[in-house]
Amino acid sequence: MANRRPVLLDEVICLKTWYVEDAGGGCRAFGEVLVLVCEETNEVYAARVPVTWSNKMGWEELVCQLMIDLMAAAGAGPADRYLVCSGNIFHTYHKWLTEHGYNWATHKMDGLAHEAAENEFHRMVVEAGFPAHIKLVDRDYRSYYNEIEKWVASDPARQQLYWKDREVRKKPAQARYVLKSTLGRARTCRHCRQPIPPFSPAVELKYRQNGRKFRYFFHPACSPVQPLQSRLEQLTVPWQGGQLTGILIPCQDQVTCALCGLPLASGEPTFYAYAGSQLLAGHPACFAATRTSGGLG
Repeated sequence: MANRRPVLLDEVICLKTWYVEDAGGGCRAFGEVLVLVCEETNEVYAARVPVTWSNKMGWEELVCQLMIDLMAAAGAGPADRYLVCSGNIFHTYHKWLTEHGYNWATHKMDGLAHEAAENEFHRMVVEAGFPAHIKLVDRDYRSYYNEIEKWVASDPARQQLYWKDREVRKKPAQARYVLKSTLGRARTCRHCRQPIPPFSPAVELKYRQNGRKFRYFFHPACSPVQPLQSRLEQLTVPWQGGQLTGILIPCQDQVTCALCGLPLASGEPTFYAYAGSQLLAGHPACFAATRTSGGLG
């Protein structure tokens, strides 16, 4: 049998390069457009920033959340490479990529990403009724945006619908992420799409957009921002030569203490923790006592 050349890892794992660009930021009307583009596969994913919003999220934070959603839709992961526009609109997104270990760099955009962003912005204004034949020519943005702004200004109804809300865009990013427990229900991480087991720490994001309520959960390590609020009480105890960290919450359902064997009353403060894949529960005082007894288990 002939000798076979070993297959290189790069030949097995086809990593992608993603370009991140925006359009419409210089126009007083209509929201910005965001795109996530892979030139090798000709994939284009786009999102639109609304002209205003009332969910108390900052502009940069909202953009970051929209980009995370695009990445999820594209199946783009930490192993891929990201070339991102350096504009302030992506400032929080830049920080998120760094904090989560992504391979990324700022990049002066051209090619498919630039064209896709411009085309998506033009598609958006044409959908609103703007004359389709008035297009961006030779990157003369000022003339193009002036035409759009004159068209919006000519009709009070359009002004109400399409002028950007500059005040909401001035607000700093406000962390609306809260560290809490999943209680007795498993959740799915919005970032990595992996399960968050019941009785585990989780970061919850709640906000309202266009009249709809959104509620997402993240593993603490996957949260786009460091939560400024915490509703979680934790306890760390010695356990089998190491440490065991768990949460303290009111007793859920019927629980028998893993250490003393006695039942806990409904609503009684209860310690829940995972030792490997095994969920342990019991009286906080029983588990805290292992600190002085050298660790049980």
